Amino acid sequence: MKSISIFNNVLGPVMRGPSSSHTAASVRIGLLGRRLLADEPVYAKFTFDPSGSLATTYRGQGSAMGLAGGLLGMEMSDEDLVRSEDISRQIGLKIEYVVEDRGDTHPNTYNVLLKGSTGKEITFKALSTGGGIISLEELNGKKVADDSEYINSLLPLPPEKSPSMPFRDIYEIKSMVGERGGQLSDYALAWESALGGVSEKKIMKLAVSVADLMKDAITEGLGGTEYADRILHRQSHLLSGKPPVGELIPADLNNRIIQSVAAIMETKSSMGLIVAAPTAGSCAALPGSLLTVAETVSKSEDEITRALLAGGMIGVFIAQKGGFAAEEGGCQYECGAASGMAAAALTELMGGNAAMSMNAASMALQNSLGMICDPVADRVEVPCLGKNVMAAMNALAAANMVIAGFDHVIPLDEVIGAMQEVGNAMDHKYRCTCKGGLSVTNTARKIHRKLD
Repeated sequence: MKSISIFNNVLGPVMRGPSSSHTAASVRIGLLGRRLLADEPVYAKFTFDPSGSLATTYRGQGSAMGLAGGLLGMEMSDEDLVRSEDISRQIGLKIEYVVEDRGDTHPNTYNVLLKGSTGKEITFKALSTGGGIISLEELNGKKVADDSEYINSLLPLPPEKSPSMPFRDIYEIKSMVGERGGQLSDYALAWESALGGVSEKKIMKLAVSVADLMKDAITEGLGGTEYADRILHRQSHLLSGKPPVGELIPADLNNRIIQSVAAIMETKSSMGLIVAAPTAGSCAALPGSLLTVAETVSKSEDEITRALLAGGMIGVFIAQKGGFAAEEGGCQYECGAASGMAAAALTELMGGNAAMSMNAASMALQNSLGMICDPVADRVEVPCLGKNVMAAMNALAAANMVIAGFDHVIPLDEVIGAMQEVGNAMDHKYRCTCKGGLSVTNTARKIHRKLD
C-alpha cells in the first residue's frame, strides 16, 4: 500500500478548475507525459473508454483544459490554465480526443499517445484516483510496477522511499489513542513528518499556508466573481443583505457558514485558486465551517492549523480504504469525506481529544452514506453547492453532538468500510458520469445544451 499523505492526497492540490479528479489530475498527467517524452510535444491523442466517466465529462469538468495545460508545462495553479487549449492551437500542438472500447475497468483511465518535435513517440496509461492523485500503469506497452520515480516529483511533499511510520493505519491509531490520549493533530504531525522526512515545524508551516489559501478563497468569493462558462451567478453575498421577501430564519453562525461555503464554490467555478479538501468538488465544506467557527470563537492560528491537520488525518484513513473519486463511489467519497474531516476538525478546534474527533467523523460519515454524484451539465456547481453546505452543517451537528456526549455507536473504521461497500454497489450512472440523477433531468439537459 502506498503511503497516503495529508498534503499530497487530502488537503490539496492547490489548483484552479472545476474538478480535482479531472482538471488537476489531467494537468499532472500532461506534465508527466511531457517529462516522459523528453521533447516538445507536437501531437497528443487521449483515448477514453465509453464505460468510464471521462468519455462524457472530459470537456465539461476540465480534463481537456488540464491536459493541454500540462503538456504546455503549466502547473495547476497557473492563471493561464483556462486558456491552455487556445494556446496549444496557437503554437501548433494538435490534441485529439477519442472515445472507443479499450476494456478499461477504472472509470478515470487515460490512454495516451504523444509525439515530439524531434520524432520521439511514447504511449502510456494513467489513472486519476481522486483528489488530483494519479498513477502510471503502463509505459510503452509495459506494466509499471513502481511509479514513484515518475510521480513523486509532482507532489508537494515527496515521500521518503521507505519511511518509518509511527503507525500504519486506523486500527493501530485506535490502540494508540486508547493508551496515550492526546489530540488527533498530534498523530497527524507525527504521520506527515515521518512520511516526508521533515520536521513537525515544517508540517505546521505547510498547514498554515493551506489555511491562508482557504481564507483567500472565501475573501475572493465574497468580493464578487464572474465567469462565462458556469451555471450559478454570484450568490454568496445574499445572506448579508435583506431578503426581497420575508426574513431569514435566525441562525447567524449557520448562515455565515453557508456564505463562506458559497464564496469558496464561487471562487472555484470562476477558475480562482482553491485547495481541494479532499477534492475540488468538495473544497468548501471543511474550510467554510472550520474558518467561520474559528472566527466566531476567536481561535488562534495555531489552533486552526492543528484542527486542519486533524481533519486531514481523517482523510488519510478514508483514502487508505478507498479514495476520493466520485467516479468510484459517488459523492459520499467527496462531500461525505469532507464532512467527516470537517467534523473532526471542528471537534479538535473546540478542545476535543483524538477519540472524540474520530467519533465525530464517524457520525458525520454515517449520515453521508449513499450520496450520489450527479452534476448538472458536467459543471461542478449543481447540486455540488448544496451538498457542500449540507456537509458543513452535518459536520457542525456531529461535532457538537459528540462534544455534548452523544453516542456515535459505530466505530470510524467500520463506517469507512461500510462507505466502501456502498460505493462498490452503486450503479455507475450515479458516479459522476452525468448519466443519472439530476444530470439527466429535462432542465439539466437544457442547461447543458445552452452552455455547450
